[in-house]
Amino acid sequence: MRERLVVTLMSVTVGILVVFGVVRAYSTADLVREQQRGSVAQSADASAVAIGARQDGPEPVSGAFLAALAGDDRRVTFVDADGRRTSGGAASVTGTEDGDLRASRSVQGGGRVTVAEAASVQSDRVSGALLPLVLLALALAVVAAVIGSLLARRLAHPFRRLADDATRIGDGHFDVEVHHSSIKEAEELGNALRRAASQLGSLVERERELAVVASHELRTPITALRLSLEDLTLWPQTPPDVAAELQHSLTEVDRLSGVISSLLEQGARGHLGNVTQTDVGELVGDAASRWSDRGAALGRSVVAGGSDAIALPLHRASVDQILDVLVERALQHGEGTVTIDAARFSTHARIRVADESDRTLATGIVRADAGQQLTSAANQAESIGGFVGVEDIAHTVLVLALPWPRRRVES
Repeated sequence: MRERLVVTLMSVTVGILVVFGVVRAYSTADLVREQQRGSVAQSADASAVAIGARQDGPEPVSGAFLAALAGDDRRVTFVDADGRRTSGGAASVTGTEDGDLRASRSVQGGGRVTVAEAASVQSDRVSGALLPLVLLALALAVVAAVIGSLLARRLAHPFRRLADDATRIGDGHFDVEVHHSSIKEAEELGNALRRAASQLGSLVERERELAVVASHELRTPITALRLSLEDLTLWPQTPPDVAAELQHSLTEVDRLSGVISSLLEQGARGHLGNVTQTDVGELVGDAASRWSDRGAALGRSVVAGGSDAIALPLHRASVDQILDVLVERALQHGEGTVTIDAARFSTHARIRVADESDRTLATGIVRADAGQQLTSAANQAESIGGFVGVEDIAHTVLVLALPWPRRRVES
């Protein structure tokens, strides 16, 4: 965008300079030629007076005398009453070429004097008059380029920030603070992004809650039904033909459970956005850096501890949001330094957010009575297949567990 603005401003400026320069060049050239014609005419008048005075004296009109009258760029020719021709001045000036300037005057006492100037002299003086105009046009073009670049950068900056905001929203950061701008169009675009982020955030949150509820409401009764059917097949009172039918029902229940799991996993992948291979250590470091200023403002430190080398296919924005909730709670309700680290286990990767306060939360997986803030993080973690928990140690340690891909667990 910035490049197009610069090109547009430069094109308009150059167009104006070209139109102005052409008109000004023609008028300047005409003015210089008019001045030269007047100068030659004045030189002819002065030469006629000087030659008339010379004829009244004892000395004759010589070539040297005429050369002194002519100067370096002109030639003076005198024809006396008897027809004798005497010339002086620039030998290259004939006065007969196209474009040469000539002026003739009668001399008192007889004869006629002619002053001639070559066309090349006029061209040189026109060029000299146009040179400042050309230099001025080039200087204006450079100034226009600099001003255009600065103006384009100023105009493009709000839109570039909005593009970055839109990218973060597209990555799932629906709580991003969209930048404001004094440019009306940019502000309208920012308002549209804020509305879209709010609506998308609400939609994704509802879908996430629906996925969690559906997981509980569908999987739990199906699991209970399977256990009941399996118990019935083992009862001694159950006839063999009924037991066989129950085994068939168990197969159908397993198939239904697999279909439900597949649909829930596909739905989670569909509404959570792009899943990419993520370095968990880098994710931990980014979270600590993101909250370090907020912690410093509260007189606390947020640091990244040692982390194992872990790479997981994750939706980065969802994990960032969960960590933000855990770190924010540690800053609001905890004490001392907040440490974020990561470790790997056989079935999952663990990210810990620890502070130095005494533990007040119940250990184990976080439930709904742990507070609305942690409940939101727990629901979000469950929607991506993980969970949020509290470690059973003296000080407060919140844990985000992220499962390995299924193929790795099976292997």
